[in-house]
Amino acid sequence: MNITNLKGLPEAIVRAVANDPYNPGKANISVTKLIDAPQRRVLYSKYKESIVEDVSDRIWSLLGQSVHTILERANNESSVVVEERLYAEINGWTVSGQFDRLDLHGTTLDDYKVTSVWNADGKVEWERQLNCLRLLAMRNGYTVDKLRIICIFRDWRKADADRKPDYPQAAVGVIQVPAWDIEEAEAYVAERVQLHQRAFNGEHIPCTDEERWHEPSRYALMKKGGKRAIRIYESRDDIREIPDGTYVEERKGSYRRCEQYCEVSPFCHQWAEERGSVSDPEGEAGPDY
Repeated sequence: MNITNLKGLPEAIVRAVANDPYNPGKANISVTKLIDAPQRRVLYSKYKESIVEDVSDRIWSLLGQSVHTILERANNESSVVVEERLYAEINGWTVSGQFDRLDLHGTTLDDYKVTSVWNADGKVEWERQLNCLRLLAMRNGYTVDKLRIICIFRDWRKADADRKPDYPQAAVGVIQVPAWDIEEAEAYVAERVQLHQRAFNGEHIPCTDEERWHEPSRYALMKKGGKRAIRIYESRDDIREIPDGTYVEERKGSYRRCEQYCEVSPFCHQWAEERGSVSDPEGEAGPDY
C-alpha cells in the first residue's frame, strides 16, 4: 500500500500511520478478515502494491491503536491476560485472532473500540468478531462466558448528555454482547472459512449489500418552497396521497463503503460494472477470479 499525505499532516502522524505494527501472525486468515467480504480480501492481495490511501483517512484507526497503550498501563493483575493472539485450525486453514483483554477470574472477554456515539447500541460485526474470538479462546483452553465491547466515544458531548436521556452519559460505554452457543460459533466460522477459500481459489463472490453498507432509496414528502421533509417513506408504494402544495422527492440510495471507505474499490469489477465503467490498472475487464 502507498501512503499519501494530501492534507499536509505533520510528519510524526505520517510516520505513526506508516509504521503500523499490526501482524496477523502465521495464519491463513485473521478474524477481522474472516468476517469481512471475501472479494475485498482477494482484491487487496492482488493489488496491494497499487492501492493508495491518504494518512487523513487513517486517523481514527491510529487512535484506536492507542487503546493498546492504555491496556498495557492497566495490566497489573495476574488474573488478566492482555492482547494475546490465538490460533485454531478450521477447515484446513489456520485462523488467528487477538483479543484486547480477558479476565480469567470473571471469564469476561473485552474488546475496546474508539467509535462514534451513533454506535452506542453496538454493531452486528462486533458481535461476530467477539464470538469468533471466544471460539478461538475456548479452542486454546480458556473459559469465556461473557463478552463486552468497551466503547470510547470520540465525538461525545457533555451538553448532549445533559439534555438527552438516551444519549451516552459518559465518554465511555459498555455494551454486553450475546455469547452464541459454541455449535453456532463453530458453524459460522467454518462457513466463513469455506467462503474465503472459494474466493481464494478463484470463484467470484460479489460483496453483499450489508458488506457494502447499502442505504436504500427513500422518498421524502416535501412542501413546495420548503427545505425539510414533512414525511419520509421507505417505499414509493407507501405513498397513498400527495396533498396539494406538496411533492415527492426521491433520495437515491447508495453504497457508502464502496463510495467512500473501500480501499480496493478502484480495482473492483462489481463496483465498476454498476457505474458503467471498468477500472483496472492491468487493462483487464476486472479481477481474474
